[in-house]
Amino acid sequence: MNSTILFEPDQLSKPLNWTDLFGRSGPVEVEVGCGKGRFLLGRAMEHPEVNFVGLEYARAYLRTLAERAERLRLANVRAAREEAARFFQEFVPESSVSAFHLLYPDPWPKKRHHKRRLIRPDFLVDLRRALVPGALLNLATDHRGYFDWMLEQLAGFGESFEIEPRAIEGPEELATLAGRTNYEIKYAAAGRPLYFITGKRKGAA
Repeated sequence: MNSTILFEPDQLSKPLNWTDLFGRSGPVEVEVGCGKGRFLLGRAMEHPEVNFVGLEYARAYLRTLAERAERLRLANVRAAREEAARFFQEFVPESSVSAFHLLYPDPWPKKRHHKRRLIRPDFLVDLRRALVPGALLNLATDHRGYFDWMLEQLAGFGESFEIEPRAIEGPEELATLAGRTNYEIKYAAAGRPLYFITGKRKGAA
């Protein structure tokens, strides 16, 4: 489909120029694994002054996201079919992202697949470089093993990230969740424990 929402990073300069991409200046937030856009589009509607980039590898989901964004006339949303590690390493300018969202990624539970997990030291180096001081970190998973893994990886970057872990395990607490993503709605309804890491990018370290 022709869309002003979808873009091909390889067809643009490296690093990207956010002002050129959006046709305006403003803070930039990135969601990895944005799916059909429930969280991304909702946040874009709430914060029209912010520019939002969604990364998703499923083409069908991207098309749905673009259709919804265009129907809602959201000029502050762009999305691409791109792997997050490559995108941050090659395309994201230094100190240019004000928030990073990773909600319910594939936990790759088998040990031989742990190398596929996004939150690893090499990615955190690129993420640290990309985030502005004070930038928001917003991570969520339903997998306790991946939660512990992320905490361990982030602990190695304690000079750069200030984090606050939280678990929601009781049915009463789960019932209070707003359901930011389709997975969050599904997991909360099933009574599955959910794990959150929120925080921020510290100073220039």
